[in-house]
Amino acid sequence: MTDTHAQHGLGYDETLLVPAASNVLPHLVDLKTKLGALELANPLAGAPLNPAADAKEVILAIAQSGGLGLVPATEKIEDQAAQVVAIKGTAVDLAVSPQTLTAADETYAVGAEVWLTADVQDRVAALVEAGVSAVFLYLNDDVTEEVAAAIKAVKDQLQNAVLAVGTLEDPAAAEKVLALGADAVIAGRSVHSAWPDDIHYPFLTTVMGLAEVATPLNKAVIAQGGIHYSGDVVKALAGGADLVMVSDYLAKEEVPADAVFQIDGGLRAGMGYTGSHTVVDLKEKAQFVQITDNGLKESHPHDVEITKKAPNYVEQERD
Repeated sequence: MTDTHAQHGLGYDETLLVPAASNVLPHLVDLKTKLGALELANPLAGAPLNPAADAKEVILAIAQSGGLGLVPATEKIEDQAAQVVAIKGTAVDLAVSPQTLTAADETYAVGAEVWLTADVQDRVAALVEAGVSAVFLYLNDDVTEEVAAAIKAVKDQLQNAVLAVGTLEDPAAAEKVLALGADAVIAGRSVHSAWPDDIHYPFLTTVMGLAEVATPLNKAVIAQGGIHYSGDVVKALAGGADLVMVSDYLAKEEVPADAVFQIDGGLRAGMGYTGSHTVVDLKEKAQFVQITDNGLKESHPHDVEITKKAPNYVEQERD
């Protein structure tokens, strides 16, 4: 992992990965990653954001690829727990999805998104009973003493489930959260961020900063936000992430499995491009170079008429 970011920080679209001599074929790439004790065959995670979509279909599309599908928080605790039960109750067909890694009970691994609210412990208790594999705990404040106590209490509830906490951008805050027992930190624009929006936010630099704290502790980093192309998934992993959230992709696609397939293919191609057989190789070998906005435009298709956009390619508007 090479730290070449400028002082102001860099987003994914402000960098390119340097190609390397490679005999790594995309179909032979090993995408395995770990989130605490949870092993995954694919470093993709996501939750259904489109209310018109079939939530179960979206979550299963990620789970069947070997990644971690997430059940979003619902108003009623019992509704979210019921969705976890439904995913866990879906038969695992390894003949159809041979890359799927399952939980210890041979069911799909499934996570749940939770906000740190007054009923958080009741919600977590219900999710644990439902068999949740991971809890993504989102904070609505800085890591104060009160928030720290709540994080520790949630961790104590989880038994064998994994705890990820975010969204964080300050390495010092991430270090504090990891010391409380969290297995992973979610890197992205924090609730009180000085950056007003995501458009120019330095997502890559944020991932790098949190990885510098988490990696020596054998903890994980989850990249959230700023992912517009499948190539950005490669950059996030190269920057130190262990898991990348792709919820925004899935919200735009009618067939979630097709989108996941396209992102998976782009990730494999990018790893072959950099000569990386594993995610760990990618972190250790990848080299970044900074580019300008004009360089970004030149690096993508231009002066051509696009009749149908691929699921792993989402246009981004920048000022």
